[in-house]
Amino acid sequence: MCILLWTTACANKGYPLILLSNRDEFLQRPTQTAGPWDKDTYGGRDLARPENDAISTCYSWTGLGTQDSDPSLDIDQVGGFSMLCGQFSRDHQNRVQIDSFGVISNRAEGQIHGKKHDIIDPTEPGTYGLSNSAFTNPWPKVLNGKRLLDELVEDIQNDRLTDREISQKGIEILTSDSVSEDEAWKDRNNRLELLKQSVFIPMFETRNLIGSSETRTTTGQDQDQALSGLYNLYGTQKQTVIIVHESGAVRYTEKTLYDWLQGTTDAANDTVDIIFDLDL
Repeated sequence: MCILLWTTACANKGYPLILLSNRDEFLQRPTQTAGPWDKDTYGGRDLARPENDAISTCYSWTGLGTQDSDPSLDIDQVGGFSMLCGQFSRDHQNRVQIDSFGVISNRAEGQIHGKKHDIIDPTEPGTYGLSNSAFTNPWPKVLNGKRLLDELVEDIQNDRLTDREISQKGIEILTSDSVSEDEAWKDRNNRLELLKQSVFIPMFETRNLIGSSETRTTTGQDQDQALSGLYNLYGTQKQTVIIVHESGAVRYTEKTLYDWLQGTTDAANDTVDIIFDLDL
């Protein structure tokens, strides 16, 4: 139940886009640490799906292209799927701005494979969120995440925070856990439903939980179901913060909580923190 949070409300402070993401996944699902795919694309990579043997069809949960790109993906060929995509340009003062922005999804209200395109006005400052629900009908975890991100926006508006401080505060938002201390979480039968409540998902065992009819509907293709049978531990695996500055500089931070090769072992000091420029 991954979550994506982003805001365009700090453009007046020099940040046209701040984006936060949690990858919630089976902890032993093969996953490549964020890095360059080629000279134009930077991001993490899911290695579990067979088609990812070809670099041109690899899947990422969070990535950024330094130049215009045309991702080819038939959303009817995947399970529940939503993607935020957009383009940057430079204004007459050579400042980076969002040129176009939108959410492409096959999660229409109450059904999968009901195609839906939601266009977001890039000139209207706002804070948004996306998870496994329809974009226009967000789960509580998304509403909670948006509230926390709005608090960070207020801090940026009132204080002179550095990029590193913004990134650190973004990770704190992504670590917001509202289920671990909930009595209902102790009952394993409640956990799938509680995934809709919390920005951060603590590690838990999925044996005898994954595979219900509801989960099969929301997980996706048969091959994903086959892969899920290989693993039995689930939770927030990686956390990503992307900060785009009006100069064109991008700070990309990815924190790995669990390395898929080590399974349940905490990934000590496994953080990618890199700055690169958009080629616009």
